[in-house]
Amino acid sequence: MSRAARRALVVAIAFAAGCTGLRDVFTPYAKHPEEVESLLAEEAPLPHYDAALILGCPALPDGSPSPCERCRVKSAVRQYRRGVVGKLVFSGGAAHSSDVEADVMGALAEHRGVPAADVLREPRALTTWQNVRFSLAILRAHALDTVLVISTADHLPRARRIARFFGLDDAHARYFACDRDLPHDSDAAN
Repeated sequence: MSRAARRALVVAIAFAAGCTGLRDVFTPYAKHPEEVESLLAEEAPLPHYDAALILGCPALPDGSPSPCERCRVKSAVRQYRRGVVGKLVFSGGAAHSSDVEADVMGALAEHRGVPAADVLREPRALTTWQNVRFSLAILRAHALDTVLVISTADHLPRARRIARFFGLDDAHARYFACDRDLPHDSDAAN
């Protein structure tokens, strides 16, 4: 076996071993309802989180917030207003459209009354892996140690596996499903 082939094999094995489940590589969006319910049932909330990490999803073609973005922002703003989180970190680049997800969601949060000083943006991520990796650098740079990760229920187990892979353990993170946070979205003060 050539040196290049050995190197490729070692890289492939190391990658596979660190994937926290190859399903995140080969079937990243497969539904696992039992895993969602288990994650949401075990959560014992911390009294306060330094930040909420809001994972991105695409804006509408005209650049306005999509229902997915509105859901995530709604829950982030509610948690901020209740004093549960200190800062809001919006993550997402221009993954599926020309609009930067973090900017669209951050602007909506500011429109809903969150001060710009409490809105941080991670504008480069194109995948959930990058959302977590790039956002952790921002969280660490601002000394934000405890995190409430906000996404849709079916996305949270995968986000948790990825967060654990990058060193965000359950002692410092909890997971919040925006689509289970009723009532659903509105631009009213809720």
